[in-house]
Amino acid sequence: MESQEMTGPVGAESKPKKKKTKIQVKSPTQERSRQTVSTILEACSKILIREGFFGVTTDKIAKEAGVSIGSLYQFFGNKESVVSAVIHNMFRTDQEFIASQVKEMEALSSLEDKVHRLIDMGIEVYSRNAELRSKLQNIQTYLTDESFFQTTMKSYQEMVMRQLPPMPGRDPQRVAYIMVSSFVGLMDRAVLEIQNLSQDKSFKDEAFRLFYNYLVK
Repeated sequence: MESQEMTGPVGAESKPKKKKTKIQVKSPTQERSRQTVSTILEACSKILIREGFFGVTTDKIAKEAGVSIGSLYQFFGNKESVVSAVIHNMFRTDQEFIASQVKEMEALSSLEDKVHRLIDMGIEVYSRNAELRSKLQNIQTYLTDESFFQTTMKSYQEMVMRQLPPMPGRDPQRVAYIMVSSFVGLMDRAVLEIQNLSQDKSFKDEAFRLFYNYLVK
């Protein structure tokens, strides 16, 4: 039987009422369990892309994953907890990719090159799984653990701070905060509205002007 979950029309834009949602009931410790969880998250992602959040049910996830509903409930309490885990997993993958690119950006000598690289890096991140990201936009704040999201954003702000040139009279922490918050907001909209984002040169050029001019003027 399906656990109590949010319901509503497919594609509904209204914000669901907040409630506490555990990411996982039980963390996998053995390789077989980790593989089961990975398969469940992949299945949930496919359903999200096809049907959106309100089309997801735990029964559908279990069927798509080829596991019993009991196996799913061994690790997750409801559909929200599965979708939450999908979001957290996506954020962690983003962090790992960005961390792998930081040394390359730090090796660049000019601020202009660093801003270009920052934009290219962001576009590369958001272009991966673009369909899934677009389906998660309206629910990811509701289903993301606030402390996890804040920690993620802070790590990006610290990375940007290390790339900033000397800025007399300006607070580097505030500059980094505004840059990261603005950049994430911009990319969240772009992935929804711009097809083939990675190929859109005019978007890259305008984003570069926005952030470069903010830093130098």
